[in-house]
Amino acid sequence: MNRILVITFILICTNKINGQAVPNNNKPGSSFSFVLMSDIHIKPDVVDYFQKVIDTINKMDIDFVVAAGDLVFDVMRGNVAKSDSLYILYKTMIQQVKVPVYNCIGNHELLGIYPESDIDSTHADYKYGMYERYFGKTYYTFKHKGWQFIVLNSINVNKEKKYYGIIDSVQQEWLKKELQQTDTATPLAIVTHIPFLSTYSQRYGNNKNITAPEPNGNIIYNRQEILNLFDPYNLKLVMQAHIHWTEDILINNKTHFITSGAVAGRPSWRGTVNGEKAFMKITVNGDSVSYRIINYDK
Repeated sequence: MNRILVITFILICTNKINGQAVPNNNKPGSSFSFVLMSDIHIKPDVVDYFQKVIDTINKMDIDFVVAAGDLVFDVMRGNVAKSDSLYILYKTMIQQVKVPVYNCIGNHELLGIYPESDIDSTHADYKYGMYERYFGKTYYTFKHKGWQFIVLNSINVNKEKKYYGIIDSVQQEWLKKELQQTDTATPLAIVTHIPFLSTYSQRYGNNKNITAPEPNGNIIYNRQEILNLFDPYNLKLVMQAHIHWTEDILINNKTHFITSGAVAGRPSWRGTVNGEKAFMKITVNGDSVSYRIINYDK
C-alpha cells in the first residue's frame, strides 16, 4: 500500500511539457538559474558540437533549459523521412539533459512550407504538424518559483509560401485568457523565436531590415498589439532568437529583451560573425535578471 501511495505522489507532482516529465515547481524562491539556447540547427555532421553543449549544460547548476527555436536544420523543404530523422536526432540528444527542457518552435521546424517541398498542407505533418507530434503544442505556459513563463509560436506562412513573424488570432485569444488568470504582480517571461524588438538594422543598415512595417521573417508583425497586452503586468524578460547575435535591450528599467545569439554561430556552422557559438546562463534573483554568455567550444 505504501508503495502505491509513493507512486501516486510522484505522478501528482509531475506534469509534461513538450513530451517530457517535469517537476511541478512553482514555489516562490529567492533565486534560480537556467540556460537559454537557440538556433542549434542540428544535423548529423554537427552532433559532436551539440554534444559539447549538452555536456557543458549538465555540469552547470541550473533548474531548466529553454530552447528558443531552430532546433533542427532543416525541414522547410519537405522530405518527410529526412525531416523525421532530424527531429529524432534532436529529441534523442536533448533527452540527455539532466534538467527539464522547454522547447519553442522556430522557422526551421516548419515542415514542407517552401514552394519546392514535396508535400503540401494536406499532409498531417505539414507546417506545425511534425513539431506537435514530437513536442506537443507550439505555445504553452509553465511556472517556476513564482515566475510564469509564456512560450509563443511567432511564425506563420503566407500565400507566397514564405514564413513571417506574427502571433496569430487564435494564440492571441489564448494569451488573453492566460493573462486574465495571472496576478499583475507575478514576474512574467516570454519565449519567442522571432524577435519582438531588435537593434540589428540600426547597427547593420538595410541589408536585413528587421524593422520593416510589412510582415516579414525578421520581426513579429503585430508586436505592438501583443506587447500592449502586457502593459498592466510585470513583464520582466523577453527571450528572443533567430538573428544569431546577442543583444540586451532594457525598456523603462523594467523589461529585458534578450536575444540569445546562436549555438550554431553565424553563418550557421560556418562562422562567428556578430557573435560566438554560444548560449546563455540566465540568473533570476527576486525579480531581477542577469546573464552570462557561455562559449562551449573553447
